[in-house]
Amino acid sequence: MANKKNSKASSNQENGSIGGNMTKKAVSRAKKSTNTKALKQEVAEELGITPGKGATAQENGRIGGTMTKKLYNKGKKSN
Repeated sequence: MANKKNSKASSNQENGSIGGNMTKKAVSRAKKSTNTKALKQEVAEELGITPGKGATAQENGRIGGTMTKKLYNKGKKSN
């Protein structure tokens, strides 16, 4: 039974690192041509959140996650 857990963990880790590398490359490409401060403000306005110390970690995380999605999609298109 322990072997199944280990094999699942290593399988997930491998898949995650492959997908993670693809995501990092796409996001990195998009960041080169994007004003990330402006994107952060745009996303925050879309979500109705004021980013920074006054926002909760969950709210700031939503902003960051949405930014990453947008950067990923932009980087994927510019491939």
